[in-house]
Amino acid sequence: MAEASRVKPSPLTLHGIQFVRVLIEADLESDIVRASQFNFDGSMLNWALDYGYDDQDKTWWVAVGFGTAPDDERPRCPYILDVQAVGVFSVSEKYPADKHEGLAFEYGAALVYGAIREMVTNITSRSLAGTLMLPTPSFVGAFEMQRNGQSDEQPSDD
Repeated sequence: MAEASRVKPSPLTLHGIQFVRVLIEADLESDIVRASQFNFDGSMLNWALDYGYDDQDKTWWVAVGFGTAPDDERPRCPYILDVQAVGVFSVSEKYPADKHEGLAFEYGAALVYGAIREMVTNITSRSLAGTLMLPTPSFVGAFEMQRNGQSDEQPSDD
């Protein structure tokens, strides 16, 4: 048996995630009967990422929105989705100050999206088309994209 290693604490502390909007309904115009048959590859997805810093309590907030965008030219998800959530985080003062913003944004977005993914899975597990598992994105580089003002709406290359 391998020796147990110590897990290092993260420089990012999650204080909470709250949902702003949860809209999940069956898309009766989709050709997909069961969500397990749906592949997000090539479908049109809407993404929204935003963040900010609260000087009063020295925390970062990160907002993530995810939704499907029905498009007759692309594969259509069996559900219409519009889910938005916000997470609140703090960054350890031991972590380099010039990297706080990027860490809070990228890792915070990943944690908030994970909560969105879980919510969608839980709700659709008892819904008409069955359980839908959202794609697993990478938020690496999202901070630079946000700073450069690049579009949030892109086809999935999952």
